[in-house]
Amino acid sequence: MKPILLGMIALATPVAAQSPDWRKAQPISIRMTDDGFIPRSIPVRQGAPYVLRIVNRSDKGHNLTQEAFFDQALVAGRDRNKIHGGKIVLASGEGMTVRFRAPVTRRGGTYQFSSTTLGDAGKDYTGVFLIR
Repeated sequence: MKPILLGMIALATPVAAQSPDWRKAQPISIRMTDDGFIPRSIPVRQGAPYVLRIVNRSDKGHNLTQEAFFDQALVAGRDRNKIHGGKIVLASGEGMTVRFRAPVTRRGGTYQFSSTTLGDAGKDYTGVFLIR
């Protein structure tokens, strides 16, 4: 009887409340360089789990800022403290991993991200998350 009850509870639990199996999440790698983000275009599927690995290969600090995306994504509990005000901040040579489930918004939607570090505005230090 208990397995049936547990199965019914699992079916009644909203998908957003269920934690993804992060071991099966798709990896995304972003490098920060002196010239910007590589790659600049990051396609993600609605509600799919991802493991974002971001590394700063530049000789100065940068950040990846996109407040609406990170507010609407389901960020893993252990990684929420890595994002402040929609920013992932990395010093030169630093790397970070952030696990998230992509926002469930309309397909074809975009979330443009940038580095708001002083001096980056004059460069093309931008990129975009594309919702598929």
